[in-house]
Amino acid sequence: MSRPYRKLPPQIRAADRRAKLISAGVELVGTQGVSAMTMRAVCREAGLSQKFFYESFADTDALLHEVYNGTLRRVRDLVDEAATGGEGDWVRRRAGVDAAARLVAEDPRVCRILFVEPVADVRLRRYVRRSILALISADSDRSAVENGVTVASKLRYATLFGSLISLFIEWSEGNLGTDRAVFVDHVMAQLERLPGAGHVVVADEPVRQV
Repeated sequence: MSRPYRKLPPQIRAADRRAKLISAGVELVGTQGVSAMTMRAVCREAGLSQKFFYESFADTDALLHEVYNGTLRRVRDLVDEAATGGEGDWVRRRAGVDAAARLVAEDPRVCRILFVEPVADVRLRRYVRRSILALISADSDRSAVENGVTVASKLRYATLFGSLISLFIEWSEGNLGTDRAVFVDHVMAQLERLPGAGHVVVADEPVRQV
């Protein structure tokens, strides 16, 4: 029988090691990119020997998806919390956008993980759209409402999503000034151009490995 180390049972120590590996993955992908997240680099960043990596993850792809999912959950939870209690859809949505803007300014790793890296990494690219919805939508517990949209509407979505992604990246890198209210107002103005504005929501499901 395994004996607790420093009064911690084995499962708690394993969970702690897993959390350290994920944190290391966030730091590496968020500051240097996906290519920097090798097993050796992750273990070095986490301060763990490589033998512990397989305790939590089958490979670096599995860790990458956890890094992405965890970052997306962090954003979604923050947006939901900020939007709670507001009166009216516009007020709640603006509170969510403001919270997202504050987060990516304080932690630019968020934008790099969710938006920058997927451009070059095919494993993550398909999930960019879900990320921007998480950043701008307070209704993150339901499926995206897209039934019956036309090709023209999809083109508008694609154009505006690209614009919003670019805006958040530029804001996180400090290229759009420091007035968060001005930035949030501009994002809100863009959202008004979305088909069915005020009713866009995001699917509440994790990114699946492919």
